[in-house]
Amino acid sequence: MKKPTLPVLLLMLIIPTISLAESVVEIITVYNRPASEFQPLLIPLLESTDQIVANGDSIIVKTTPERLQTITNLIRKLDNPVNNLLITVIQSRNATAEQLNAGIGFDIDTPLPNASGPRYNVGNDRNPLQGRIYGQNSKINSTHDNQNTQTIRTLEGETAHIKVGNTYPITNYQVNPGGYGYPAVTQSTQLVEASTGFEVTPRLVGQQVVMDVSPWSDRFNGQGQIQSQEAQTTIRANLGEWVDLGGVDESGQSAGNTTFSYNRQSRQNNLHILVKVDLVN
Repeated sequence: MKKPTLPVLLLMLIIPTISLAESVVEIITVYNRPASEFQPLLIPLLESTDQIVANGDSIIVKTTPERLQTITNLIRKLDNPVNNLLITVIQSRNATAEQLNAGIGFDIDTPLPNASGPRYNVGNDRNPLQGRIYGQNSKINSTHDNQNTQTIRTLEGETAHIKVGNTYPITNYQVNPGGYGYPAVTQSTQLVEASTGFEVTPRLVGQQVVMDVSPWSDRFNGQGQIQSQEAQTTIRANLGEWVDLGGVDESGQSAGNTTFSYNRQSRQNNLHILVKVDLVN
C-alpha cells in the first residue's frame, strides 16, 4: 500500500478542525519562490480559527471562502520570478563613487609647476665641467591606484560570498639560553593568509536594492605584517549606481637632508570601498 505524502498528512490534520459551513481548505502551488517566504506575510490576514502550512512549493490554507480569495490573489501577486543580480565591489585608493558614476577613471604621473633648486659648482673657471654637481628640487605628483575589483552573481535574498588571496610563509625566530653559555636559536614557520573579498545579501525594493554587505581587504606591507581593512553595514541604493561604503584615511610625512640634498616625502593611504548592484535577468 502506498504511504500518504507529507502534504496529504498535513491536510488530514487540518480537515477535522474544519466547519464545513464556514471554512474551506485549499492547496496553493507557488512556482517561483519557496512557500516558507509567503507564510509570515499571510499570517496577519488570518483569523484565530484559520490555519496555514507551508510545505516546499505548496501552501495549505484553511479559511473562509472570502478570505481564501484574498490570500490567493496576494500569493499570485507576490510569486514573482527571483531576480538575478550582479554585484561589483571595488576597493580603491583613488576612485570615488562620483567618478565611477560619471564614467571617469584616472592614473596620473604629472610633474608639478615651480620645479626649482640650487646648483652647486665645485670646479674652477678653467675647467668648469670638472666636478660640477647639479641639484634639482623637483615635485612629482604620482597617483597610481592599487585597486581590487570583484564581481559575483547571486539571486536576490541569497547571501553571496567571494574571497581571493594568497598564503604566505612567515618565519619566526626565538632565542633561548643554551648550553655552555651560548644562546640557542629556534625557528618556526607558519602560513598566514592575506585575502580580499566580500559577503553581501541583496534585496530588491522597487528600483532600489537594500544590501547587508561586509567587505574586507588584507595585504602585506613589506615588513612581514598584514594591514587589514573591513566594514559591515546595511545600505539602500539605486540599481546600477555606485555607492561609497566608507574607508580609512591615513597620512604621514618624513624629511631628511645631506650636504647636497634635501629630501621630503609625504604619503597618503585613502582606501575606499565602493559597491554597485545590477539587474541581469
